[in-house]
Amino acid sequence: MELVLIITQIVALVSVSALCLYLISVLGQFRRDVSDFTQRARPVLDNLSTITENLKSASQKIDDQVDIVKGSLQSFKDVADNVLLFERRVQERLEEPILQVATVLGTIVNTVAAFIKGFRA
Repeated sequence: MELVLIITQIVALVSVSALCLYLISVLGQFRRDVSDFTQRARPVLDNLSTITENLKSASQKIDDQVDIVKGSLQSFKDVADNVLLFERRVQERLEEPILQVATVLGTIVNTVAAFIKGFRA
């Protein structure tokens, strides 16, 4: 019985040793694969960083251009509002005296017409 136990222990120790050697070789291969992946991924990540910076710069430029266009449109709106206000003021200042003169002339014409009408009668 002891002989079976010793043989079993020897087989178990040899199996564990073989498993350890296998795990060492697998971990070595895994380390090489990770190293290879890291070397290949570095340029991609660098390019991705550059692309991200370029996109950020482009988006900032677009934001600046949009702000410029918004400012220009606001300026055009302000100019149009000022032109409308100026037109109203000119219209008020011109129409009021013209209407007063027309009212005076209308009154004079009515008075003269009434005078002539009264003179004929």
